[in-house]
Amino acid sequence: MTYHLIILLLGTGTFTLSILVNYFLLHYSGKRFAKDAPVNSPRWETKQKPVMGGISFFIGFIVSLFAYFLFTDTPIDNKLQICSVIACISLAFVLGLYDDLHNASVAAKFCFQFLIAIILIISGIHINCFPIAWINYCITILWVVGLINSLNMLDNMDGVTAMVSVGIISGILALSHLYGHINMVDSFILPGIACAVIGFLFFNFYPSKMYMGDIGSLTLGCTLAIFSILYLWNPDIYFQTSGVQNWGYALKMSLCVILIFIIPLSDTLTVFIKRIAKGRSPFVGDKGHTTHHLVYAGFPQRWVCVLYTCITLAGIVTAACILKTNNLISCITGCIYCLGIFGTLFGISLTHTDKE
Repeated sequence: MTYHLIILLLGTGTFTLSILVNYFLLHYSGKRFAKDAPVNSPRWETKQKPVMGGISFFIGFIVSLFAYFLFTDTPIDNKLQICSVIACISLAFVLGLYDDLHNASVAAKFCFQFLIAIILIISGIHINCFPIAWINYCITILWVVGLINSLNMLDNMDGVTAMVSVGIISGILALSHLYGHINMVDSFILPGIACAVIGFLFFNFYPSKMYMGDIGSLTLGCTLAIFSILYLWNPDIYFQTSGVQNWGYALKMSLCVILIFIIPLSDTLTVFIKRIAKGRSPFVGDKGHTTHHLVYAGFPQRWVCVLYTCITLAGIVTAACILKTNNLISCITGCIYCLGIFGTLFGISLTHTDKE
């Protein structure tokens, strides 16, 4: 079978499997895997719903790996890296599962996330676009831990995290295939996970029947952190710098990454600034996310996830223009877009009082 036919069958399979798994969790395990929203809860939703939708993401990941080994005889270029990818996504899955069942402490979460970052660095999966090695390692740790938490925080309204994540995965795949630099194993993993998330959206689009839970947001956050490092951060793929890093390339790649991840980064930065300004812990949840404030301002909740996905796709197109043209005008356009989106969302969040 040709590669494209295999990917089509894989995507159809993980999509169908995701629907079946989530249907089972919803109808046969709902009470066991549901969380009550306590009185005066800061959560946006107050209904009891299953929070195990993210299980289907991990199943999609496992099925994608099996599909690769079953349908291809292409040797793995770097066995250590693929083993670390499997280990890190599995660690994120276990952490999310434990957190959903037993509410892990903030310290425990950070320890696990830091461990994931260290495993990636040791295996050679780290940001490598800055001219100083220790800066690359520090930013890798900050990026991995920060993005995992950012996706976790963004999961505060029906469909938002799932649709934005599918948009980001689509962007990574499009840019990587455009330049012909995606690894064969990864070209199975990303479509498989993306189709599993799309299957989950049948149960999570407003009004949702179930949530992905921390098991889903942490797994997605780890996945996006890993593949953004592999295919977005490092400049050699796009600018052919022959291993020579400099600050110009580093800043361009940083801008491209910010453009693609503009929604989770803007939402996290907004709530961090507001919570710290109020003297509160930035890790204690509330109803002050940018998604919530759009609804306060009159935007239909059903379309918040669609709006955020469109903003993400526009950011991906802008990043592609920067990578293609590599000129100052495209970089300035990208900066204006980032500042415009963040400024608009942050401004809207200041016009209404956070609901407690």
